[in-house]
Amino acid sequence: MSIMTRLREETASNHVQIESNRYAKAIMNQTLTQEEYILYLEKFYGFIKPAERLIAQLSGWGEFGEAMGQRTKSPLLERDLLTLGRSTQEINGLPECSKLPELYTVPQALGYMYVIEGSTLGGQIITKQVRKFLPLAEQENKGTEYFNAYGTETRAKWAEFREQVEQSINSEEAAQQVIEAAKSTFGTLEAWLNE
Repeated sequence: MSIMTRLREETASNHVQIESNRYAKAIMNQTLTQEEYILYLEKFYGFIKPAERLIAQLSGWGEFGEAMGQRTKSPLLERDLLTLGRSTQEINGLPECSKLPELYTVPQALGYMYVIEGSTLGGQIITKQVRKFLPLAEQENKGTEYFNAYGTETRAKWAEFREQVEQSINSEEAAQQVIEAAKSTFGTLEAWLNE
């Protein structure tokens, strides 16, 4: 069984759980206010920014290093928050999650990225919903750069990521690290969003 199939199967309950957070529910039933949406983005920023700092320090990416570096999401969140009225000083002062998943190896980083990259698929739905009820977001990509990270390239970027993971993971030990890191990422992100 491929590592991506195992990831999908072994984190299925985590997917369901995280999609039931209060922000996601409010987006889907169109009751989220713009201020709550900003708080949601700030939560993601406080989780993703420190995780990306850890991942940037890892060696061992080989030929995929540059491609993985191009998948950073904190710059998109920064632009969204600036667009929605937060200042650079406010963004720099946002609280950061101190209970991150373990991100000491490339397989662990891939497990984390499985969650974040996978969320770009759901982000397409969130973007459509947000544009329906937040006035600023009705303008093309205003305040939705994070959720609409790859736009029309989303499926292609996901396929590319899947292939890179499949090529990178060549032992059961590495596969276990990816799976455990993905589960841990789901769990720590959910706890952070619900704080």
